[in-house]
Order: sequence, then C-alpha cells, then structure tokens
Amino acid sequence: MAEINNIKARIAEMSGIALDMWRLTYQAFMEHNLDLFPKIFAKEDKLNDMEKELTGGLIELGRTASEQEAFKVSAYADIVGDLELIGDYCKDILERLQIKIEEKLLFSEDAVREYSELYHKTEDALGEIVHALEKDRPDTVKEVLKKEEHIDNLVDAYRNHHNQRLIKGVCAPFACNMFLNMLDFTAAVYYHTKKIARSLLKVK
Repeated sequence: MAEINNIKARIAEMSGIALDMWRLTYQAFMEHNLDLFPKIFAKEDKLNDMEKELTGGLIELGRTASEQEAFKVSAYADIVGDLELIGDYCKDILERLQIKIEEKLLFSEDAVREYSELYHKTEDALGEIVHALEKDRPDTVKEVLKKEEHIDNLVDAYRNHHNQRLIKGVCAPFACNMFLNMLDFTAAVYYHTKKIARSLLKVK
C-alpha cells in the first residue's frame, strides 16, 4: 500500500509538471518569447524521466499484485503514458512556434482568439485532472467528463474558418499550415486529458 501511495504521489507531481509545461507553452505563444523555451524543454525532460521511473515501478508492483490491484496498476500506467504524451505535444507546438517567431509569421486576430479558446478549454480540463490527482480524489473527474467538449467538431469549425481566411488572403499559406498543426496538437492534448479522467474513474 505504501508503495502504490508513493507512486500515486509521483504521478500527481508529474501531472503538475505537465500542466506547467502546457501553460508556459501558451505563454511563449502569446508573448513570442523564445527565452521560455529552455525552461519548457527542461520540464519535458523531467516528464520523460518520470515516465521511465514510474513505468518501471508500476511493472515491478504489477508482478506481485492481486488481480484487482493489477487492474489499478494498469490504469496508473496508462495515466503516466498519457502525461508523457502531453509533454510531447507541447514540444511539437514549440517546434512550430520557434519557426513562427524566427520567421516573424503572424496569425490573424481571429486565429489567435480561436487558438486561445481551444487552449483554455484544454487547460481547464487538465487543471481538474491535476487537482484530482493531488487530492487523491479520482471521483472528482466526473465533472471533467460531464463538461466534455466535442473538440473534434470545434477543430473542424476552426479549420474551415482558417481556410476561408486563407482564400481571402488574410493568412499566408505557411502560417495557415502552422496554425492547423497547433490546433491538432492541442486537440491531442485534450484527448489525452480526457483519457486520464477515464482511467482515474477505473481506480476510484
């Protein structure tokens, strides 16, 4: 019991790092701030290290676990993997953002507003996941799932809006492709956040 509690505490810590990374990535986008990149990449390295550590610990724990305990171990392993992937998607966004900043590419006001809306929906969901993990209250993620957004539909709508802006000459093709990539990566972070919520309901 003590060992699984230690792992749960480390997973909660990992989720907080993922949320910090997500927020800093958005800050870098809004501020066109390359100086934040080293700090963000250091957090991504930390997520990778914790993923290896926690996955190894969960594998060891699973070898001697009962059937019921093994089910929980598997769910926590899924959560760890999803948190690491969130870090990967942040890194993907940063790679696009670095080009955007260095090439002095600009998004339209509508594009920034749409991306910001998608970011905040994802941040809110991820923040509730972090709270549930830190307080060891998996049942609270029911609220996350109740507020589940049809992100794919939202992304499709924003894609259509952006294509119209491209046709009208409001956005350059290169900037347009970058914006669409960032939408897709943000939707992926949202997807993994919801996946974590469902995993937590398995262990409540």
